[in-house]
Amino acid sequence: MRRGAGFTLVELLLALGLLSVLLVALVRLLDTSLKIWDRTEVSRDLQEMGGAVLDLVAEDLWSLEAGPRGDLLGDWAKFDVDHDGQLGGLMPRLRFVRQATAVDLLRATPPVSDDEELSPTEVRYGKIDPREKGLLEVCWALLPPSSVGPDERPLGLLFRGERRLEGDTLSFLDPRFFNAVGKPPAGSLDLVTGGVLWLEVVYASQTTVLSDGWKQGEDLSDCSTSWDAWDRGRPDLEVTYLNTTAAGMPEVDELPVLPRRVLVTVELERPADLKRRTRLLSAIAPESNELLVDDERKLPEKDGLILVGEEWMRVLTIGPGYTTVLRAQRGTRADVHEAGAMIHWGHAMQREIPIPTMREDWDL
Repeated sequence: MRRGAGFTLVELLLALGLLSVLLVALVRLLDTSLKIWDRTEVSRDLQEMGGAVLDLVAEDLWSLEAGPRGDLLGDWAKFDVDHDGQLGGLMPRLRFVRQATAVDLLRATPPVSDDEELSPTEVRYGKIDPREKGLLEVCWALLPPSSVGPDERPLGLLFRGERRLEGDTLSFLDPRFFNAVGKPPAGSLDLVTGGVLWLEVVYASQTTVLSDGWKQGEDLSDCSTSWDAWDRGRPDLEVTYLNTTAAGMPEVDELPVLPRRVLVTVELERPADLKRRTRLLSAIAPESNELLVDDERKLPEKDGLILVGEEWMRVLTIGPGYTTVLRAQRGTRADVHEAGAMIHWGHAMQREIPIPTMREDWDL
């Protein structure tokens, strides 16, 4: 009897082995492609969000009022971001007077009541001449979120508000505008975006040298992280050294002193990104510079900045299950961090904004 044609057991095992190798290679290729696509989507989302924020800030600052009614106050406040009972989270505030068109003034004007008699022009434009130009106060403030879990607490909320200079509401530049815990009056500012890990405004004075970059310090050639256009000592140095104004400020006379240029940095982290972050495997003391982590692949590259609790650190080296860091960066202090704390980091964007200090510049 003739034996039928077929595969031997060895041939079947060999075929299955080759198929397994091909499937593993295909899955790895697909996984790599999905990761690249995911990183691209994250980068695109953050670029769009950060770019929109920087565009708004740039538009405001480019219209700064340089006349006797102008002002610019940039300072920092401290908040208890991680709810440990101590103020350690640094967040900036920026308040100033800017030039405004009729549309800007209309947007900042409260609506009229229904029982008022209005002319046809007022019906169309509100109680503002469409050819009118005026001044607005603008306030930008980064504030911590409330009623969120521990992983979301570092994701600050960025607010912006505007009001007519002649309005009846409390001035943004009034010392009482922010209360004792750094919060503004309810409803005075509007939410622009969330997910802000870091916001910084750096100012170049008339003596700042920028050929070698934006170096911060106390020399005449350095830039500063705070500004006081009328030199009234308004930024509180007891809060943080970041409230040091520029060295060599000229004497203020009848006009406010404005910076030559401003550098704005915004660093964002989406709530969805929290699933891609690593955590501390063990507690760390203030003097330790090595962090044990559950997945070192989820850390930024060398020299990247990470946030644990309220403390910023700079990544020096990365190894299997650990990273070494430089502690207490960006004006924060070295602190104790418990096991399980999330390591945050985001996507940073910068915009350098020239400041036209003469009215003729603004009218061009």
